[in-house]
Amino acid sequence: MSMDMKTSQSVDDSTMADTQCRNCDSFVTPQFARVFGNNRNEVYGCLECMTATEVKRGRANHPEEAHRARKEMR
Repeated sequence: MSMDMKTSQSVDDSTMADTQCRNCDSFVTPQFARVFGNNRNEVYGCLECMTATEVKRGRANHPEEAHRARKEMR
């Protein structure tokens, strides 16, 4: 019996982790995006453009909060 190993699997984009901060374009790991991103694993702030405290408080998963935090760091 032979199995076709070339079957294509459809991957839902919402389950894939984004590997780029949408605020500063820095690389983030899929694990960081899963933990600190929103429900679609989108990250709007990372440790390059926010403080660790802001990331821990959930500001990395909301675009307006991340933009505000980035302005405060300047």
